[in-house]
Amino acid sequence: MLSTLASTPSTRIHTHGFLSATGTQLLLPCADHSQSRKSLMVQHRKPRTATVRGHAIKLAALAVTGFTLTACTQPAEPYLNKGILLSQAGFIARPADTTARYAMMNTLPPGQLTFRPSTSGPVYLYADPIGCGCVYMGSEAAYQNLRETNNARAQNKKKQPVSALDELHSMEAENRRDTAWWDWSAWSANADPGGNQPRHVIGAEW
Repeated sequence: MLSTLASTPSTRIHTHGFLSATGTQLLLPCADHSQSRKSLMVQHRKPRTATVRGHAIKLAALAVTGFTLTACTQPAEPYLNKGILLSQAGFIARPADTTARYAMMNTLPPGQLTFRPSTSGPVYLYADPIGCGCVYMGSEAAYQNLRETNNARAQNKKKQPVSALDELHSMEAENRRDTAWWDWSAWSANADPGGNQPRHVIGAEW
């Protein structure tokens, strides 16, 4: 059935005085030399402190912006990563771009593989309402390709892969819980929202 982010003028210190910003040497009595040096240094530090504070505020603003952007992308990341694996296995992403398709997508468990029966056998489904706003649909062959990929990834991570039987039982249990009718005709090319929409004609029903 299944065949897509002017520096502060430096003050030169001399043995007997300071050189002003205009180049005029300021000679100071030795008794006041140390105290005057401190006074001038404090005067020169003020703009520097203001500059440092300004940079700190800018950095803080950038950090907040970066955190916000990261927080926005994190929820979709698992879905997008899974979508890559599904596409590589042969699944096709069908956008939930009509009222009927959107409603049907939301009857599926988000981020979980399941299936729905059809006249040509089970069609495996993965709802991604956050990353792409679509439903990935795959044939038995695509599902087996996905299982091989998942098993290889589990072995590389030295983890026990999920058995085919356990996965099947989980999908069957989900089917029993969901009693909503799955209308395959809502996913056919004829149900696309407009003539400019890409047509995904696979098999007889969608």
